[in-house]
Amino acid sequence: MGKKSRSSKLKPAKNGGGRAPSVSGYTSNLTASSFSPPSFAAELPPPAEGWARELRKLEKELQNTRYQDAAVVMSAAKVARIMRQFDLLEKILAKAAAKGVVIEDQELWTQLNEDVAAFKRVNTSVRSDSMKQIINGVMKEGINVDRVSFEDNTFSGMNCLQFSTLRGDVQMMEQLIKMGAALDIEASDMANHTGVVMKPKCCTALLLAVNGAITSRNIMSIVANGGMGGMGGPFGGDQARESYEGCVECAIQLVRLGADTSVTFQFPPGGKNHPIYQGWHVWKIEGKSIRDVATLVGSDLFEKTVEEFSTMEHQLENVNCRCGSRLPWKQCHAGKPTDPYYLTDKDDEKDVSKIKWRYSPMAPCHCNTSNSRLGLPETKKIYFKCCWDETAHREYYQCDKTSEIRVMARTAVTPMQREAMHFMQEMLKGKSEDEINALMESTQQMMKDPKFLIANRCKIVREGGAIALKAIASDNPCSKLSSWDPEVYAGVMETMDANLSFQWNDVHWALPKAELLKWTEEWNEALEQYCDNIGLTGSEREDVIKLHTASAFAPCGNVKCGKMETSVKQYSRCSKCYNIAYCSSACQKEDWKNHKQKWCKPGTRERQTTGISSGESLMQMLTK
Repeated sequence: MGKKSRSSKLKPAKNGGGRAPSVSGYTSNLTASSFSPPSFAAELPPPAEGWARELRKLEKELQNTRYQDAAVVMSAAKVARIMRQFDLLEKILAKAAAKGVVIEDQELWTQLNEDVAAFKRVNTSVRSDSMKQIINGVMKEGINVDRVSFEDNTFSGMNCLQFSTLRGDVQMMEQLIKMGAALDIEASDMANHTGVVMKPKCCTALLLAVNGAITSRNIMSIVANGGMGGMGGPFGGDQARESYEGCVECAIQLVRLGADTSVTFQFPPGGKNHPIYQGWHVWKIEGKSIRDVATLVGSDLFEKTVEEFSTMEHQLENVNCRCGSRLPWKQCHAGKPTDPYYLTDKDDEKDVSKIKWRYSPMAPCHCNTSNSRLGLPETKKIYFKCCWDETAHREYYQCDKTSEIRVMARTAVTPMQREAMHFMQEMLKGKSEDEINALMESTQQMMKDPKFLIANRCKIVREGGAIALKAIASDNPCSKLSSWDPEVYAGVMETMDANLSFQWNDVHWALPKAELLKWTEEWNEALEQYCDNIGLTGSEREDVIKLHTASAFAPCGNVKCGKMETSVKQYSRCSKCYNIAYCSSACQKEDWKNHKQKWCKPGTRERQTTGISSGESLMQMLTK
């Protein structure tokens, strides 16, 4: 329900005097209903945490009831349809039918079956053998979806997302974006196939979709009036109509996903006089942006969408989730108040093209990349079921122009870090901007030297003793770190490779599992090496190793409890700050007053940027 087939008929405009219609002679029949939830969705109360979590909950209920509870089956089918998860919807319908489940609302049940059939009737490459191989490679083998190319007889140098939009293959496009494809990446270093002209310079998937819509619209007008011999095939009839509507639908949905509409049409090197670019001269679109040529697409809905999504306010409120649901983020996978879904740099707060949107929740989780680098097994999970939620609380944001991922990990700022920041702020008082910049540049250069960092950390530990070790654990009373020998602690850090060295903290609730396991192993290996280096043997060695061995098991956050985990990441963390975990709700309740006052205050949880791109600079933090 709510979605029209891409093969819907086009309406040629009336023209007088037998003249051939211009490119504006055909218009798209796509309406807003193609991008809206089915009509029954308005009758359902919106889930408190978004449709994605509601569907996940219902999938578990389906398993528990073995698809035999009619109410659960119908609820799950409705939500799957709202989320446009047609493969799952088909599975639910088939299993319910096989189980003989009796559904009261037969009219809606029939409509859901018709929706699945209509979705499967659409001509798409997504079910081809080559596309199945790509899906398997991206989801299971770690292949970068942005680096997969498709051979085509129109343009060379296209990645698979660009190919799908030029061909108007909406289902293929949405599947690729669901797997993590960057919307505006040019992928200019793709192979240039012999005999085929290069794609437009600085081109994106949206530009190719618009180009495809304008081109097919113009050709249909010419063919309809006897031009090109009145030929059919790809230039006329239902196939051309389907291609045109597909390109328009791709273009509209890309804008709704946040694609950049300021990209301009530019000839590739040596391509200006190529026959395939002949239309560009006629339409005079060289140097014009997608916004400038929106009227040539022949869709009022496309023009309206481009206009609406050109403002920051509308984008942040309405840009669609990348899971394929065509729902705004806040109604879909970012339904919880603690679910951020976009990132803007301070200098680009008014530029909609600079927004970084949350990485697709249905794509392979990026912790697999970290695990591979650390030599750990990969999870093979999608982002939403891995590092999205409280269990790992990692936020991945994607730059659509480069496909780079920015990682934001929520972590508490320790008292020692706050003290250091305060010291720096005091040190910078009264200095000129040039003096501050020179000092900061010098400091940042030193901070890049791992040996400098290790030497200073070890110096702080040796001089600060138990107080310094206590500060490393954020003064948490559950930590046993203050009972360790500062000399041993510093010695172990010095034993490790300076590029890999870290400060061990035994209250590691906020540390993701992959890093925790790797750090535990590295610390204990360095501890053994430290004992070897200083010649410790016998019972003295055993005592040192026993006291200073790192454990991947964390204590309960209630200091009165004293229990330890028996499996890694066994305890559940506080859903507000994510920085402490408890063995039971009773322990959390007992410790709440203390935890709320000391650790869970607004502002005690801040973000620390890691990975490819840096977040707020040290200079920005200190000069606020």
